[in-house]
Amino acid sequence: MEIKNKQLERYKDFAEKTVKKANLITLKYYSKKIKYRVKENLTPVTAADIKAENFILGRIKEKFPEHSIHAEEHGSSDKRSDFKWIIDPIDGTKNFMRKYPFWGTLLALEFQGEVVLGVISMPALKEFYVAAKGKGCYMNGKKMKVSKVKKLKDSYLIHGGLNYIFSEPYRQNFVNLVSSTYYDRGFGDCHGHTYIINGKAEVMVDPHVAPYDVAPIKICVEEAGGRFTDIHGNNTIYSGSAVVTNGRVHDAVLELLNENLESREITKD
Repeated sequence: MEIKNKQLERYKDFAEKTVKKANLITLKYYSKKIKYRVKENLTPVTAADIKAENFILGRIKEKFPEHSIHAEEHGSSDKRSDFKWIIDPIDGTKNFMRKYPFWGTLLALEFQGEVVLGVISMPALKEFYVAAKGKGCYMNGKKMKVSKVKKLKDSYLIHGGLNYIFSEPYRQNFVNLVSSTYYDRGFGDCHGHTYIINGKAEVMVDPHVAPYDVAPIKICVEEAGGRFTDIHGNNTIYSGSAVVTNGRVHDAVLELLNENLESREITKD
């Protein structure tokens, strides 16, 4: 069974309108000093996270009550549906709290386990990305294309938190990757991934992610001509890591990150 074009277009229109309205909530809080609490997983959550997610959840339940949902703050609701909405109300809450503009609202739709629709909205930067399977990826109406760089030595590398990377077995391999690329910078969360989507960089290594952090990233980069896997090359958003590239250097990145990894882990044990 395949999703029909008219059906996908309907979901895309819904997702765009819903996220744009959620932006009004997050931007209202962004202009103020905001309190937060620390969740059990030691990450912060603010009133803006909760209210934005409540709004998005309410819209989905009103329009598509039969659909499953996986949301950062409210968890999962499995309706045994072919469709599942994946929500991150504020990706980059720590940035949001300190008034860094590098945060966004993420919304994606899975159909039979495959991400077919994604929205990445970064309202403080005035950037709105949307992608649907087979329809391309667009930012503010302009079609996105990954870069044509073919060699690691010419590539720009973006990465998430070094504290996570350096706690992983591939930490030395990551250092080798840095040495093998032309330039590197740490821009985490959805903001970092957009550099690959819009062709401004070639590699993004994100060592610690949940499905709601990367679901729309996957469809956006793929529709822009790039590639998304986990650290080990698996085509999934559920394994806890992400490697996003322009596709041309993907295999070389995976090879470096996994070099001698198995033997190193055995030695460590």
